[in-house]
Amino acid sequence: MSEQAILVEREGPVATLVLNRPDKMNAISLEMWGSLTDRVEELGDDESVRVIVFRGEGGRAFSAGADIGDFEASRHDSRSAIEYAVVFEGALEKVAGLSVPTISMIEGVCVGGGLELASCTDIRIAAEGSRFGVPVARIGVVAGFREMRRLVAITGPANAAYIVLSGEILGHDAALGMGLLTRVVEPERLSEDVYGLAGRMATLSPVSHAAHKEILETLLANPSLDGVDLKAPGGAQFRSFDSEDFRIGTEAFVNKTKPEFTGR
Repeated sequence: MSEQAILVEREGPVATLVLNRPDKMNAISLEMWGSLTDRVEELGDDESVRVIVFRGEGGRAFSAGADIGDFEASRHDSRSAIEYAVVFEGALEKVAGLSVPTISMIEGVCVGGGLELASCTDIRIAAEGSRFGVPVARIGVVAGFREMRRLVAITGPANAAYIVLSGEILGHDAALGMGLLTRVVEPERLSEDVYGLAGRMATLSPVSHAAHKEILETLLANPSLDGVDLKAPGGAQFRSFDSEDFRIGTEAFVNKTKPEFTGR
């Protein structure tokens, strides 16, 4: 499969990672999960990238999930499934671990591994008519611990249970009501809405964004904050006060000018 199944587009500080397999409803192969990891690492190391948008090519699907065509060769028993999970879950964790804000721009089908990918982004904005679900029980597959943890964090235990146990495909209203989505917009407004938000977020402090994301991830993994030094000067809550961004932001506020943050 061509590496072009994962594309990266750039518009100033906003990068877009595109699942580019529209003839297969952007189903994600094992090779694509590996390529996704590589592209995410490259974008995460690029200090000029301030926001990353994830989308599917073609308008019919964000992603129909993991490519079942892979299963005979690479996910056919428990041993091979463990090896597959190393690549699959590794890609999801790379997305979740990005220090910059991430947005899923969702059109059409967003199910299985596609929804699990979208769940690793910070914000999910969908077009009316989009459809969602984790119908893996239909083929005897299980959503893993890490994927389930994020689904529970987003929707709550009762909704997460309904999603995986019913195997139903949900419409955008139900997904919005469960908290899967940040908002739903008319299809013709989707790109404008997503990239307008991305552009606005790109003007804010990367230092603040990175710290907020670290705090959110810490709370997801350790809600009680047991063992976390909340008063550490170099910790997420306080290190921004020693940053160049803090100086730039406060001076701009006092002088009523637009801050140009450096991310340092």
